[in-house]
Amino acid sequence: MHATTGPTRARTSYHVAVNDTNSPSVGLALGGGTARGAAHVGVLKGMEAAGMRIDAYAGTSFGAIMAAMAALGAPPLEIERVVRRQNIMELWLQSVDFGLHKAALIHGERFASWLDRTIFYGARIEDAEVPLAIATTELFTGELRVLRRGSVAEAVRASCALPGIFGSVALEGEHLVDGGFVEPVPFRTLAELGPKRMVGVHTGLDLADSSALRRLRAMDRSLPAVALHREARRLRGRNPWSRLVKGMSLSLRSYRNDASAPGNAEMIFTSPPIAWWDFHRSPAAIEAGQQAFERWLETQHAREVVAS
Repeated sequence: MHATTGPTRARTSYHVAVNDTNSPSVGLALGGGTARGAAHVGVLKGMEAAGMRIDAYAGTSFGAIMAAMAALGAPPLEIERVVRRQNIMELWLQSVDFGLHKAALIHGERFASWLDRTIFYGARIEDAEVPLAIATTELFTGELRVLRRGSVAEAVRASCALPGIFGSVALEGEHLVDGGFVEPVPFRTLAELGPKRMVGVHTGLDLADSSALRRLRAMDRSLPAVALHREARRLRGRNPWSRLVKGMSLSLRSYRNDASAPGNAEMIFTSPPIAWWDFHRSPAAIEAGQQAFERWLETQHAREVVAS
């Protein structure tokens, strides 16, 4: 598995060059949202029904799981079957390995093994039928790292690593965590695959009218948060305490980010009527995603994308 930065800071030893003459036509960027991310399945079902072909996938956090399955060739109905059948208690029992020595409640190695054993079956990113990129964040710099090679399960593990809950993933001297800390919807990650058109799906907090988001941003400006950010800047080591402090600071600062699409991209916003932990309510999230896609499909820009 190799890491690259975003387009503005690519490290050529890791970067996979894009051949512009064979660039994908339409790329899909799937954001996080944990249980709410099941809405991605509804969007994928809507795209299939509309005859919309996706030529490149990027994902972060829960969206990384969905993007990887789609890029590896799983049709939307199969992805839906996998999402619906998950038993959260079984998942916790099979995948939890306590990692307090790693500055997190859960280490994450058993989680990656569970993903590999039940969903990805040893697949590697470069084996995907459709180009795939997974977004992560470098814990100590807060910069985007894009994974284009290596184990799909390990890449997804890194992209889902929430500081304090899931341990960071060490890769080539760096510590990788949730890619959503850099961008809630991974457009910059998708851009590395060179699609001519980009569509993103946002399933997280309603940025226009979210009291929770307002409270989190207010917390980020509070005196304890200012002290936390100051301590994170001061720390130089890479020991568990440094990783925990820097991770908590990074997590809190991430709520400053917007989820808007760049000028050359389209965004599908969906707000599933479930909480982030309501995995047992995935059918409601899937339905919300399909409805959001159908609303988007009625727009002129959507019709142009589908026709491309």
